[in-house]
Amino acid sequence: MERILFTIMPAYSGWQLFDDLTIGHWFTNKISAIKAADAMAQSRYSETGQPTGVKVQMECGDWVMVGMHG
Repeated sequence: MERILFTIMPAYSGWQLFDDLTIGHWFTNKISAIKAADAMAQSRYSETGQPTGVKVQMECGDWVMVGMHG
């Protein structure tokens, strides 16, 4: 089963969270965005059994996987 990814990207003076169902949630800091994404990923995995993950685009442009469920 393909992993659903929750992605966090720098946006304006904060961070934006996207998944396959929403157009984006905006956060003032990266830690808050990661916590929200991880909670959403855990919930989606618990509800559907489909593997999920959280990846963050660093300010340098590199992507880092910071969490996986399933």
